[in-house]
Amino acid sequence: MQQERKKRTYTSPDRVHGARATARAILAAAEVLFVREGYASVTMKQIASEAGVAPATVYLHFNGKGAIVRALAEAITDAPDLSVTRVEGEGSVEGQLRTAVSILQHLNERSWAVVEILRSHSGAEPEMNVLAQEWQQRHFDAVRRGVGAVANAGRLRPGVTVEQAADILYAIAGTDVYRSLVRERGWTAAEYGSWLTQFIESQLLSEPPSSSPHTSVTTSSGSALGSS
Repeated sequence: MQQERKKRTYTSPDRVHGARATARAILAAAEVLFVREGYASVTMKQIASEAGVAPATVYLHFNGKGAIVRALAEAITDAPDLSVTRVEGEGSVEGQLRTAVSILQHLNERSWAVVEILRSHSGAEPEMNVLAQEWQQRHFDAVRRGVGAVANAGRLRPGVTVEQAADILYAIAGTDVYRSLVRERGWTAAEYGSWLTQFIESQLLSEPPSSSPHTSVTTSSGSALGSS
């Protein structure tokens, strides 16, 4: 019995790794099907077939499609490369803007399908409604922190309040505009990023200090995203 227990302890990390890999495969398969077939039309059996696993395996990891959508959303919001700490690590408004726009590009590309599901089904499914509200609140909170940092650095456009700027950026930097420009109108990610940068600079930021005539944003330190 003692040897058996040791064996289970030894193989446990492998089982955990395998389970996580299976869950990722299920999520990837589900997202493909949701985009291709539509969320409402996809069954758990189809997801299992697409992932190459048994239906029971899908249910072992997720109790329904709503749980899969939640896991997809959490995988996006928890991704290290999309973390707000990357912006917080920048020492200048210029660096913060550059990093924030890059993150928004990748965030919108990864999340547009999930957001579309939440929007389409939040009225009919309570679980989706809760998840949609959580997603929107997290997005706004991050935007609000960024705007607050700009205001603390003295670079918010005169006449624009922090709340107004946060509302504007919340709308402009969301998936709706990204989907319209990139996925529907054929803009490249670089074109979207350039446009978003120019919009923020022209509509939400004040002019840079006269001591930095060749930069479009200030290089003053001490304005990390989320500082208060």
